[in-house]
Amino acid sequence: MAQDTNYEKDGQMLSFDRRKKILDIVNTRKSITVDALAEAFPVSRMTISRDLEKLEDEGLLKRVRGGAVSLSHIVVSPRASQASKMLTDEQNRIGSKASELISDGDFIIIESGSTCLALVENLIDKDHLKIVTASPMIAMRMAELTEQYNKDFEILLSGGLLNVYKSFLLGPTAMSTFQSIKVDIAFLSVTAIDMEAGITADDVNESAVTKIILERCADKTVGLIMSSKFNKTSFLKVSDITAFNEIITGRELDRVTVEHFAEAGIQMTLC
Repeated sequence: MAQDTNYEKDGQMLSFDRRKKILDIVNTRKSITVDALAEAFPVSRMTISRDLEKLEDEGLLKRVRGGAVSLSHIVVSPRASQASKMLTDEQNRIGSKASELISDGDFIIIESGSTCLALVENLIDKDHLKIVTASPMIAMRMAELTEQYNKDFEILLSGGLLNVYKSFLLGPTAMSTFQSIKVDIAFLSVTAIDMEAGITADDVNESAVTKIILERCADKTVGLIMSSKFNKTSFLKVSDITAFNEIITGRELDRVTVEHFAEAGIQMTLC
């Protein structure tokens, strides 16, 4: 980062030095708001915003609505067409374990994403399910299994604007669908999850749908989350981690993280 010799009003601190301190804070805390930085440095929010803009221009952090996140902790979801081509061993284990929570006749949500798709692949021994999803990819796979195995699966695909890269239906129509239903269990994957930053996503419209599902649609919410998604942050906060009643993840997740999430009251199931 090229040195800036302009002075500001915070105790004659060089703006270069302030930005360096801001970057240290962001990298340590993973994410932070403009308001929190304005409290830490006696300058205006506008000055902080300009600092963040400059740091982003230099490729040192990522600005998000109301703050910034560390580049080392940013996660962006892969395209659905790539993620669904080959499920990993960990995803298959998660999907198999999650299927044990489902009984014949249940009404469930399987939101979207490749790890949720792994759950779908483990439903062939279930029957008489009512399934709601925001993913055309998941709906089509459910339809194939219904025909192939002669299952009584009732599939409700929410309407909405299609994000073709994620196979995710977004917008007011999708939100309205989930606002009007109540299910036994909702299964969701996430872009990233962190004790402090919470559940985060990389798309504002996607996060709005996910938030509704997490906070009002189900008697029980279950996160199907690969171990690599933990202690990471994406662009937008969806909800606190306690929006999940249970998280199913791979046994690769480190013991300390498991203990921290368990202490927050979340049932942690490793497989």
